Amino acid sequence: MTTEGTDPWTRIEVLADGQVVQLRVGGDIDQKTVEVLEKGLAQALVQAESLGARLLAVDLDEVGFLASVGLSVLIRAHNHAVDQKRGMAVILAPEHKLARLLWLTALTQVVNVTDSVEEALAKVGAPD
Repeated sequence: MTTEGTDPWTRIEVLADGQVVQLRVGGDIDQKTVEVLEKGLAQALVQAESLGARLLAVDLDEVGFLASVGLSVLIRAHNHAVDQKRGMAVILAPEHKLARLLWLTALTQVVNVTDSVEEALAKVGAPD
């Protein structure tokens, strides 16, 4: 599934491979475009539940701007993943400008932030 928001450069893509459902996000996430992120995360969580995936990975490497409303959506998605007994991670290169934002806002204390899906999956642990 690929979705675009009111800003033609904001896009969401959901990919699944059994153990992992990955949501790739691109563009800017702000008040006008956050609905695209919300819908993408909702779809990814439904898909993760139906597949029995162990991890929801949200790839923000192609995001240029993330407003506070986007941070709130990520926290809500994390809480839903926890309710589903599933791991969630934000995939982001350490040198990406958003990495500092996630650290300053303490999101890194709530959500696993790592630079690869493989590392995030390893942190989730073995299936039951």
